[in-house]
Amino acid sequence: MHVVDQIVPSSAAPAGAAADVIAGRNANDWAAESRRVVTRDLLVRAAYAPHGEARALEFRALHLNLPVVAEVAGRLGLTGTRLLAAEHDAMDGLLEAVRSFDPYGELEFSDHAASYVERRLLPAAGS
Repeated sequence: MHVVDQIVPSSAAPAGAAADVIAGRNANDWAAESRRVVTRDLLVRAAYAPHGEARALEFRALHLNLPVVAEVAGRLGLTGTRLLAAEHDAMDGLLEAVRSFDPYGELEFSDHAASYVERRLLPAAGS
């Protein structure tokens, strides 16, 4: 008999959402939730940090939320060379969103950032 065949559920096994993540289910939900929490934390810390440290924390938040650019570009149908041409504008929009976001507010960062990025990508989508 193999060890794998002998696995018996125990009361110590994680249950609920933790078990789903461990089993690989809802991995996208887990990643989005983690990104949401970490982004808010980084931007709260940036609000109280000295200037140089605040910029570094904002940069980390920007880097963590690069998938927002891809989501908005996909929704607008931007691909290939049109996306490459507009990438700089999209990053400017994401940076503007990072710097204008209120981490104490009700709005989620991804919703806030999507509007900034979309506004910057609309001219490229129309061409």
